[in-house]
Amino acid sequence: MKGLAEAWRLIEAGRYGEAEALLAQDPSPEARFVLGYALVFQGRHEEALALYRALYRESGSHRALHHVGMVLRMAGRLKEALAVFEEEARFLPPDPLARSVNLYERGYTWLLLGEKGESLAFLRESLAEAEAAKDPVAQACAHRGLLEWHLRFGQEEEAQRHKEAAIRLFLKAGDPKGAEEVEGLA
Repeated sequence: MKGLAEAWRLIEAGRYGEAEALLAQDPSPEARFVLGYALVFQGRHEEALALYRALYRESGSHRALHHVGMVLRMAGRLKEALAVFEEEARFLPPDPLARSVNLYERGYTWLLLGEKGESLAFLRESLAEAEAAKDPVAQACAHRGLLEWHLRFGQEEEAQRHKEAAIRLFLKAGDPKGAEEVEGLA
């Protein structure tokens, strides 16, 4: 567990190669999940995709499938990502946090595809589920998605409201980097 915490610290510091070297020594599924982040943040999408697909084949978990979709989205393969997130939605447990994360990805991917109505509906539903889960990170992410939506579609006042909420919630969750990223959006 100590190695995973150190790997996350390295990833957050942008030291992806060092995190990868540390994680290469640990074959556990949890270490492999973290390794996928180190790979994708280095732009090694195909390797991360292969890793998460293997984890999905081995575990059948919606979490592994979610990561397949996340990598596809980050690689710009938006329609493929959306199909994966829609497939994941069929396997979700009755948990508002899991639903919130899935709805966020679907909404954000629809936003990247330029779909105004679809993206807004999913992002709003993501926020409602995040609030039901009482999870400040999920709430902050939903607000960030809504911030980006309102910026893209020219609703500055509403964007500012979501920006302030996202920053406040990222800070509440102990994620100053998330707050900083939101600050840079508008």
